[in-house]
Amino acid sequence: MTAAHSARLPLLPSPDPTGMLRLRVRHPAPGTAVVEVAGEVDLATAPRLAEVVESRLRSTVSLVIVDLRRTTFLGVAGLRVLIRLKLLAAGADTDFYVDPGTAPTVRRLLSLFPLDCTRPGAAEGLTEIPLPRPAETG
Repeated sequence: MTAAHSARLPLLPSPDPTGMLRLRVRHPAPGTAVVEVAGEVDLATAPRLAEVVESRLRSTVSLVIVDLRRTTFLGVAGLRVLIRLKLLAAGADTDFYVDPGTAPTVRRLLSLFPLDCTRPGAAEGLTEIPLPRPAETG
């Protein structure tokens, strides 16, 4: 394959080399993307999560929900990604929510560093109901 030919191939998010993170995107309603996160979000896997969600924020959807219900670990690197994604969503005028799920490690980190975009239950059936926008911080 020539360099010119390979340059035309679409850029796909890089695979998680550790195999500890699985991401699935679903569209339960028009204009809505739910990114389901299963496994561990740490220093090695957080960039993969960022890539997948950022591509949704650059698309035509108006609501993005990050579903952490099947996440077994959320490290500080993952929290930093979520904060950055929240800011990118605000800049793109896209509603952005995080469903924290019930995993103790996820809940613990989010209790220490709360996000104003956390909406428990947002990923399970509430995607068709307009959610209140997070309060604007000034």
